[in-house]
Amino acid sequence: MFSPEKMNARNKSILIVFDAAGCAPVSLHVVAELAAGLRANIKALYVEDDNLMNAVDLPFTREISLHTAEISNIDSVKMKQKFRLAAENIRKQIEEVAVTRSVSMTFSSTRGYKTQVVRERTEEVTMVMIPAVYSSNGRKRLQQLKTKVVMVYGGVDQLSDKSLDIALSQAGNKNHQLIVIADSIHSKQHVEKRLNGYDGRVECEVTDFSKFDELVSLIYRYSPGLLVLPENSQLIGDEPMLQYLIDTLEADILLVR
Repeated sequence: MFSPEKMNARNKSILIVFDAAGCAPVSLHVVAELAAGLRANIKALYVEDDNLMNAVDLPFTREISLHTAEISNIDSVKMKQKFRLAAENIRKQIEEVAVTRSVSMTFSSTRGYKTQVVRERTEEVTMVMIPAVYSSNGRKRLQQLKTKVVMVYGGVDQLSDKSLDIALSQAGNKNHQLIVIADSIHSKQHVEKRLNGYDGRVECEVTDFSKFDELVSLIYRYSPGLLVLPENSQLIGDEPMLQYLIDTLEADILLVR
C-alpha cells in the first residue's frame, strides 16, 4: 500500500499550480500534508494566464468590481500588477502552511495557462496539484464540507496502484469516503483485492472509459473534494477535458506520476 519511503526514492517534489483564480486554504493543507508524509518539498508555480493578458489589451475590455459593480479601464500593465499582487498573496499563504508542517517550499512564476504547464513541464515531480477553482467565495467555503475522494482507475498497472494508494491515504486521513471508478470488472476486482482489510468507506464502480461523457458525468455526480488521476489517464491526455474539469468541477485535482 502507500509507502512514502518507496515513493521518496525517485522524486521528492510536489508541484502545485496556481493562477488568478487562487485557491481555498484546504487545498494548501492537502499539499502540505502530502509533502510532509512523503518528506518531499513543495514547488509552487504561479501561472500568469495568457488568455487574460491578451484580453485586457482589446479596446472594449473593462474591469467590473464584484463588490461595487464599478467599471474601470484595465490594460496589460495593470493586469501584470494584479498578477504580481496575487502571486505574492498566494506565496505568503502557502509559505505559512508549509512552515506549520516543516516542509520546504520554492515559489516561481511563468506565463501560459495551467493545462499547458502541466503538459509541457520538464521537471521531475512526484505529483501535481491543481487547486479547486470556485465561482465565488461562498462556493469556496463549501469545499471543507465535501467528504468524498474520487480516484479514476484506468487499468491494472503500477501507476494506477500508486494513485489508488494515495487516494486511499487521503480518504483515510480525513475519514472521507473513497470512490473508485474502474474501467473494467477485472480492474474492479484488482482494486477490491488491494483494499481488502481496509475498514474505511469505499465504493467501486465500473464504467466504459471510451465514453467520456459517462465517465465525466459519474465524477460530477459524486462531487468530490479531491479527484486523483494517474498521469497516464485519458482525462489528462485530453487537454480541453482537463481544462473543463479544472474550471467547473470545484475540486482539487491531484495528478500522480
